[in-house]
Amino acid sequence: MPVYPWLVPIWSKLKDNLERQHIPGAMLIQAKYGLAPKSLVERYVAGLMCQNDRSEPCGFCHCCDLLKASAHPDVHYVLPEKDKKSLSVEQIRQANKWAIESSQFGHYRVIVIPQADRMNPSAANALLKTLEEPPAQCVFILSTENTKLLLPTIRSRCEVWHVATPSEQMCIDWVSSELGQAVPYHSALLCHFEPISTLRFVESGQGKQYQALIAAFVAFIRSDGLDTNEFITTLLKNDSEVSIQLNWLWLLLNGAQKASLGIDIRVSLPEASQIADVYGYESLYTHTQSLQALTEQLRSFPGLNTELLVSNWLYGLN
Repeated sequence: MPVYPWLVPIWSKLKDNLERQHIPGAMLIQAKYGLAPKSLVERYVAGLMCQNDRSEPCGFCHCCDLLKASAHPDVHYVLPEKDKKSLSVEQIRQANKWAIESSQFGHYRVIVIPQADRMNPSAANALLKTLEEPPAQCVFILSTENTKLLLPTIRSRCEVWHVATPSEQMCIDWVSSELGQAVPYHSALLCHFEPISTLRFVESGQGKQYQALIAAFVAFIRSDGLDTNEFITTLLKNDSEVSIQLNWLWLLLNGAQKASLGIDIRVSLPEASQIADVYGYESLYTHTQSLQALTEQLRSFPGLNTELLVSNWLYGLN
């Protein structure tokens, strides 16, 4: 469980808290997935549970071995069940039961909820009741990309830690070092300079998917604007999630806004100038805002008809 360069500052503070035995009943980690919050949580749990050290996992005690095998009886992860996107109230009730059980090692019990924003309302309220009167020697560790998606009352009962995005240069340098080759600026930009996301973007060949999507988009806006089939087919055929691809489009339109204002876009996406040739600034601003609203709608209500909603957005470009 490496401590990535951008995690060093926050890990140093967490490690110091472990040394001082400042252990809150509930913690909330706010971090984008591409910043490796899982690594941070795993290291904290290992440091907390290690039998030979107060803050760092020794790597060879019985507890460390159990954690490496994902078999520690006092550490529980609450994840969405297969083919389901939300955490149910039954899962949280089970977590609440674990919280009051006796520790098999006579130490802490840890309950990790990596995607806490996926709790449905009933699940969130069930957790809240436990956090109001947290059991002794039990730690809840929640993480989310956006704390605003959690109940304010849950946030208020947690010690909140925010993982900051590293500088653009740190992201590019780290990914380039990992790959042994220079990483283009626009690859990191498409991943919001999140190092892990950028690494996977390059390794998995997502750049080709981006190029296919943008080619289909440019073809659509330069056509009569009636046939959305090519763009929709490309969007759904790509391996990347629809939300990620719509974010690519948002970044492209954002860059096109800058280009339309005459701002130097050498550090933007290369295709932005093509979009700026078609639309003026005001139109680009409107389309960017409507795309952001569409993306949020699809995220909040995953059961909606993606193809229909995206097609409606495309028709609005004319």
